[in-house]
Amino acid sequence: MDFGSNEEYFAALRELIERWCDEHKLGALSRLLPGYLSMNGLTDGWANLYEALKLTRAIGHEAFSPTDWDTLNELIRGAERIVYRR
Repeated sequence: MDFGSNEEYFAALRELIERWCDEHKLGALSRLLPGYLSMNGLTDGWANLYEALKLTRAIGHEAFSPTDWDTLNELIRGAERIVYRR
């Protein structure tokens, strides 16, 4: 997945969050939502989101569907590119 814009990135992130809400994945949401909700569009907001995504991934791949695991990793890579300008 290659995000061509912030809109595409956040659409994928919102879709993941909404799916997890529907599935009651409270552990994953409790780790991800603080970073998502603190997003201010600046580098510190991206860094918070990046850390929240990594904390969510730390739950382990067995807690997620293969599609969600792949999406989560793509979101992490996307945030990392912004934070570290890669």
